Amino acid sequence: MMSFTSRICSNPFRNLNQGICSIGFNNFGTLRSYSKDKGQCCKDVAQTEGRRVEPWPKSDPPPPNWQGCCPREPQPPNYDPYRIKVPDVVVPPLPASNAKPMLECARTKGPCSVRPVPDPPPCPPPPPPPFPWIYVWIVGSFLSIMGILYKIYLWRLEKEKLGESVPIWRPRRKIKRPFHCKDLPACVQYLIIGAGAAGWAASKSIIEHDETAKIFMISKEDCVPYDRPPMSKHMWWNAEPPDILTLNYVELGKRHTMYLAQCLDFLDPIKFYRKKKGPAISIATGWCVLRVDADDHVAYVKTLCGEQPIYYERCLIAPGSKPRNLSIFKNAPKSIRDRVCTLRTIRDLEIAYRKVKKSKHVTIIGAGPLGCELAWHLGRMNKVVERPEHEDPIQFVHIYKDRGILGGIIPEYLGEWAAEKIRAEGVTCMRQTQVYDAFETPDGRLELTLSNGSSIITDYVFVAVGADPRVEIAKHSYLETDSVNGGFLVNTELEARTHLYVAGDAASIYSQWKDTRIRMEHYGPAAEQGYIAGSNMTGYWTPCNMEPYFKVSLEGALVMEVVGEVGACMPTVGLFKPCSDEAKPQVQAVADNSGGGDRPCYKKSDQYQNRYKRGLLYYLRDEYIVGIVFWNMPPLEERKDIATEILRARPTYKEINKISELLGFPETECDYKPEEQLRVSAPCIKKLVSFESYKIFWHLCNIIRLF
Repeated sequence: MMSFTSRICSNPFRNLNQGICSIGFNNFGTLRSYSKDKGQCCKDVAQTEGRRVEPWPKSDPPPPNWQGCCPREPQPPNYDPYRIKVPDVVVPPLPASNAKPMLECARTKGPCSVRPVPDPPPCPPPPPPPFPWIYVWIVGSFLSIMGILYKIYLWRLEKEKLGESVPIWRPRRKIKRPFHCKDLPACVQYLIIGAGAAGWAASKSIIEHDETAKIFMISKEDCVPYDRPPMSKHMWWNAEPPDILTLNYVELGKRHTMYLAQCLDFLDPIKFYRKKKGPAISIATGWCVLRVDADDHVAYVKTLCGEQPIYYERCLIAPGSKPRNLSIFKNAPKSIRDRVCTLRTIRDLEIAYRKVKKSKHVTIIGAGPLGCELAWHLGRMNKVVERPEHEDPIQFVHIYKDRGILGGIIPEYLGEWAAEKIRAEGVTCMRQTQVYDAFETPDGRLELTLSNGSSIITDYVFVAVGADPRVEIAKHSYLETDSVNGGFLVNTELEARTHLYVAGDAASIYSQWKDTRIRMEHYGPAAEQGYIAGSNMTGYWTPCNMEPYFKVSLEGALVMEVVGEVGACMPTVGLFKPCSDEAKPQVQAVADNSGGGDRPCYKKSDQYQNRYKRGLLYYLRDEYIVGIVFWNMPPLEERKDIATEILRARPTYKEINKISELLGFPETECDYKPEEQLRVSAPCIKKLVSFESYKIFWHLCNIIRLF
């Protein structure tokens, strides 16, 4: 880019136009002047030169004088009284319309330029009415519904022919009551954790000793408290599966129920919390307590969101025990675990009953009190419960590791004798045998590998090998446990901490009589401990100095009552009633030199069956009697209390004969008549005295009533 300026003011150029005196060239070749010194070349001219200057802005003219009368002269057009300047616009006139001349032309001379309007076309005919498809839809729907119903009818007929009309049963769902955790009471007077034998006995004891008590129970099971012993006995003789609403069974011709209470006996938790004064009792089923804070008197209930605290004044922990299981079944696949039952709760009974009824072969493992009662009653079930003619009786096998049943309680010779009672009911007993492994067969059954090298194929398995106390909450509650016997450490009054008690199978009690700790796992001691704990919770100070007690019942075959400490390894002294003469062979044997004939079995002979029919068994420790077993003795209500007082006196083995006389052993008979035969009809009073004497006696009775 190039630009330059040039200024020429010499004389030869003075007459030239002033606009070109100074030029400049820019990028586009145009000339511009950038000179500021106009001096002699240019002359400044004022803007007002030759013009009239008027002030601005102009002031408004003065308003005209006001006149009180209206002007009489006509107003000029475009009159503007408000001085609004409106231009004078003249609208030119519109051209003349030609409509009338055209009409005149059409009238006089005919159509000129506009054609006449044609007549409107005629109206079209109305459309035909639509086809009534609604009736077709109604008829089609009716025929379709009838066809579906007919198909369902044919399907049900075919299903009944195939025998599949029985609905598929599934285990019921676990339902919590109350449903929401917010319905649980915030604070209670008496809190009982567990609704078993100890918990229910404690609630009855609290109400008995405190008439204004308010008791709240928490149970992990989804049902009210019930009686456990019938689960292994008479419940298997029912023709129908157990009904959770009633849980009825028949014993000695009378109908009983397993429930210790009904739902109506418990208040709703909300009404219970609002009630100011007792007696009142409520229960929360299906809930679990995670831990207990003994210092702050708080129990924490497990919820979906974490924990729900419940404050208490007195608390009882009665969790009970959990059944043991074999390791081979614990680690087995689900298909195998579904065919194994430990029989501890009502839910286990509901499932096991239906599985046993569908099975052809059932195995019972274990020869403790539960295993023996279960094996005997299941074997008797084939005779008591009617089965269809086309179904074969169920085969039962009893497997245990000792030579006889109850190997940890009674001596070996008595265990072998009692095992014959189970074998007499059609149960196959496999003694000195253990289960090493379990497999699933291709047809869906269960194969058990045994210690003797053989294997059996079964459909269902019961495992009854003992139980362990539930002490899961001890660690998080900072409660002490017994490493030897198991369970919570409590004193003689069943108190673990201040205002915190433990009773039942999970309590390791210090016995003042024995100066040691004992733990009892059976139903009777649990109920007694619960009663003592309930009384102590109300302010009493009752020591729990009791002896272990339990009972094994095989109906008329064997009834064994145990009081005190017993064990198969302890020295024993047995007294048995002689109930038979010399043994008589069942089959006449042929001459020995012939080498033929049947040899009678000694265990099936009458002599062996009556040898240990009734008796007493004493267990010794350091020459002192510490336990008594009543072997098939006739029933007696106060027998346990009498035996407890005898053991408390610490008798020696030299006093066995005196103790047997006190217990009525010499007067015991081998055979007793049934209860129906012992009933004697009372004589009629009219046959003993005359009618006149009867009238005198009646008047005397009325006179005595008046006084």
